[in-house]
Amino acid sequence: MKMPIGFRFHPTDEELVVHYLKRKALSLPLPASVISEFDVLGTHPWSLPGEVNEKRYFFSSRGRDEGGSGGYWKPIGKEKPIIETGSNEVVGMRRALIFCGRKPSNHTNTRWFLHQYRLLHFNSTQMVKREMVGDWLVFQVFQRKRKARKHAAKMATCIDFTAEDCPVFYPPPQPTSPSSSEITEVSPNGLDEEESSAFITSCIGN
Repeated sequence: MKMPIGFRFHPTDEELVVHYLKRKALSLPLPASVISEFDVLGTHPWSLPGEVNEKRYFFSSRGRDEGGSGGYWKPIGKEKPIIETGSNEVVGMRRALIFCGRKPSNHTNTRWFLHQYRLLHFNSTQMVKREMVGDWLVFQVFQRKRKARKHAAKMATCIDFTAEDCPVFYPPPQPTSPSSSEITEVSPNGLDEEESSAFITSCIGN
């Protein structure tokens, strides 16, 4: 389904697992028809349907290929638990992967990433076989943007303004202590701190 202009599909990890992946595995109606089924791991990321500059979401079944002749998906970092608010139960896991291109001399990392989500279990009131739970995965595909350099000249227009006139100088909000549901929060580039470190290590290795 194409989103109306101005709308974005931006679910949290918990929402993606609990309200979409879990319901998909149980063959229940989804909140919205915004996630299509596609062979993500067997397709080049730039060839996937949807807007290249936006995060894209897909359902896929297990057992698909993790690459083709042009490249493959390589895991980076460790799997992260997805915590359900209220019950504080781990309901799923998230794994980060980077797309590596195949060249005659070596394998090189690209700036394409995906987050793979899988269900961990259901509670005892839902009599579903474990093998059924593992049939479906959901993917978030995105391209990591290069960090733009900050130039002092861009701030020159604010020099002559007072604090009331220039919101740029307002102090940032004080951080709050993280809750269990925030265990998988990521930075604007799509990767959390550990995944970013794993990406840098991978680049150095190549």
